[in-house]
Amino acid sequence: MNPVLVKVLLAVCALLYYLCFAFSLKRVAAVGKEKTALAGRILYILALVLNASLILINYIDNIAVRGVSFIPFVSVYQVLVFLGFCFFLVRLFIEKVCKCTGYSSYFLLASAVVMTGPCFMSGTAANYPPALQSVFFIPHIFFYMLSYSLAAVAFLAALAALIKNEDHDGFLLCCARVLFPFMTAGLFCGAVWADQVWGEFWAWDVKECWSLVTWLNYMICLHLFKRAPMKKYARILMITGFVFVVVTFFFSNILKVNSLHSY
Repeated sequence: MNPVLVKVLLAVCALLYYLCFAFSLKRVAAVGKEKTALAGRILYILALVLNASLILINYIDNIAVRGVSFIPFVSVYQVLVFLGFCFFLVRLFIEKVCKCTGYSSYFLLASAVVMTGPCFMSGTAANYPPALQSVFFIPHIFFYMLSYSLAAVAFLAALAALIKNEDHDGFLLCCARVLFPFMTAGLFCGAVWADQVWGEFWAWDVKECWSLVTWLNYMICLHLFKRAPMKKYARILMITGFVFVVVTFFFSNILKVNSLHSY
């Protein structure tokens, strides 16, 4: 597809998410409540449809450019487009299964920010190195995207709690409980995948080390939430955890450090 048109679609998608976030704010929602809620839902549906379409476009582009039908997870650009949609999936789980409601604005803002990134990146289909052609590649990325999306939302809630002195502990604990198993599954799949490709489960690669630091951060966070006097430190770890997520996700790819994960 025409790169310019794709950029326009990305910008529109990000804008729709930002508008949804604006409509979700309490002050805005209080004005003409029913109409505002309806407008917000319509915009959100449009944003999700456009986001899903962009994922499909990346998939089709991979086939057209490389002649190989592979999931669009092989570049930061493609992963971010998919990550934007992941917030919808984890929001459904948090609201329907965990029964934590009233936090839609955090999910919408996170989607908007994430979808802004690809607007400034190249959408050219990446190479598909043999190392990525493993059955564990897709679940590894998918589990991490689910955990990263929850980490981003929890970061926003923890930051709001810190700045506004609000109590979001229930929501933060719910996010931590859900993201930690996904992060663990992603770490496990990555280790098995590494053993298949490079012959060892762990190589102390820079990205592997940061992923371990991130995993340990959330493990400690879960334990701190169990003790009331320690909850304030758990909130801080929800913030530092996301900082580690950003370092883990972008460090080896954007800065092009000497890493097995640079592709």
